[in-house]
Amino acid sequence: MDIRAILLDFDGTALQKDQTYISFRNKHALDAAMKKGIEVIPSTGRNEDMFPPQIAADERVRYWVTSNGARVVDRKTGEIIYQSLFTPEESAEILRIFEGQGIYSEIAAAGKIYMEKAVCAHLENYPVPPHHVWFLELGRQIELDCMSEYFLEHRIGIEKVNIYGVPEEKQQPILDALEKTGVVDVFEGAGVDIQFFPKRLNRVEALETLFGRLGIGYENVMALGDSTLDAPAIEKSGIGVAMGNASDRVKQLADYVTASSDQDGVAQAIEKFLL
Repeated sequence: MDIRAILLDFDGTALQKDQTYISFRNKHALDAAMKKGIEVIPSTGRNEDMFPPQIAADERVRYWVTSNGARVVDRKTGEIIYQSLFTPEESAEILRIFEGQGIYSEIAAAGKIYMEKAVCAHLENYPVPPHHVWFLELGRQIELDCMSEYFLEHRIGIEKVNIYGVPEEKQQPILDALEKTGVVDVFEGAGVDIQFFPKRLNRVEALETLFGRLGIGYENVMALGDSTLDAPAIEKSGIGVAMGNASDRVKQLADYVTASSDQDGVAQAIEKFLL
């Protein structure tokens, strides 16, 4: 089988339990694949600025599929190959639902993370995800007084939104308001934490646009992942690999089930099929 690219999810797949670093064995396997001319393409729910440091520092990893396909970039040239965003008007409407209420949120847009200045001033009082601490300590977030006004005024469209630690009494009202917009797709398991993307977003379309650029098809791809967001690529790819920690549904769609993310499952699959 002519595998020319690896589609690589991060959280629950390539990263260790700290959700920040790739293990030595996984990194060695990825390096070996790239030396054979195989493209390693991150395909993740993460925004560009939240990429693991080891990947961000590796210039060989040229094409990034970010925010669940909302934005595909060529990091060598800076070209946006594909994007599917909330419009500025939709973005402002969405932000008004939860801004100014003392809720910790991370807004992904234009490859950056935007946050409320009032929240950032007292991060010690908020449920900051442990694997985001490094990012915030570096001060890489863009802090705004009023996000909805800023996004509307500057004509910025949101890629995705993560909200953490939503008080119980506010969870359902926020979810109801998001649903009422008609443009939001809330990721499964929403409650105390809420993650959502544009309903019009099509990760398969994003990937096919990139594959067209590279002159490859799904038959030339090994896809590795653990969640329902990874499932379409795992099902369509020449070699679809589910992690040992993946859901039963994802495993059923895969050609191969490897070890879990904390047992170097990525390396095991690459070593088995590509090296």
